[in-house]
Amino acid sequence: MSMTAEEIKALPRTAEGLFDLSGLGADAYAAAAEVYPVYAAYETEVNKKEGYPDIMAQMRVWNQKANADFTFANASAYVKMLLATIEKISPEIYENYRELVDMFRAAVKRALAEYDPAGKGTFDGQDEASVERFCGAVKDACDRDLLLAEKYQMCF
Repeated sequence: MSMTAEEIKALPRTAEGLFDLSGLGADAYAAAAEVYPVYAAYETEVNKKEGYPDIMAQMRVWNQKANADFTFANASAYVKMLLATIEKISPEIYENYRELVDMFRAAVKRALAEYDPAGKGTFDGQDEASVERFCGAVKDACDRDLLLAEKYQMCF
């Protein structure tokens, strides 16, 4: 699934103000991981960051949603979406960038606390695809200095 920014901006909205991703065939979190980085890149590179308030409003709703129905599968897709969006948001708009990084860190910490409390990277009972997605996002975040690698070595 690859959409242009124009196609994304034309998507209908849910009552919460999120893009309605139900017609994209994948689960909502996986679809969001494809849509929001493209939208953020467009707003950063083409639209002079004018859509950042909309992005941040939607990210706050996603954060509430992810925390309300927190499962490891949802968390792994959510952190992947956040990291990909963070990569496209300009750090020059520090408040937005930092808020997304804080959301990302909180989701990673919660997922580890709930699904790998021993800190061994085993994630017992979780599907392999979710573990790979989660650990891939954590490793990428460590590589980008968003997380301290020493604290998250269980994912490498």
